[in-house]
Amino acid sequence: ANFKKNSGRYNILHLALHGEVDNENPENSKLFFTKTKDTLEDDLLYTYELFAMDIPAELTVLSACNTGSGKIAKGEGIMSLGTAFQYAGTKSILLSSWEISDQTTPVLMKNFYTNLKKGMSKPKALQQAKLDYLDTADPNRLHPFYWGAFYLVGDTTPIEFRATYHWYWILGLVVLFI
Repeated sequence: ANFKKNSGRYNILHLALHGEVDNENPENSKLFFTKTKDTLEDDLLYTYELFAMDIPAELTVLSACNTGSGKIAKGEGIMSLGTAFQYAGTKSILLSSWEISDQTTPVLMKNFYTNLKKGMSKPKALQQAKLDYLDTADPNRLHPFYWGAFYLVGDTTPIEFRATYHWYWILGLVVLFI
């Protein structure tokens, strides 16, 4: 309920959840949120719910298994959770093609965001994150299974991060002046 209520307020959404693809009925594919005692919500986010939402985020990262997988529909392409986020208005989406590793995904995501903050375009930030991972990875985790599942669709332009630290300087100077 919280996600549904507030998701349209953010420029970047990162969902590191478990995902489940329903290839027979793609509208029933879902993301699993933490269980609560909420009797009005089932703590699941279904594809059909996303189609009715307004999520104008610059970037949505679906760091869950198989978020870019689904049934191939003629004239539509892959009917995935990512497709539903696109219909909801998200400009670009980072998806996974298969089950992802809980050990390596956090490293890739950290590198990806670091690269975005440096001003890289989204695909370049992802490519560099993968290369950085390969440079530092355990030799037993170099196989593409550990890093190759992620891909980006949509708008490729860099994200502008607003620097908020300049307000601290201004506030400090005003306090010093007073």
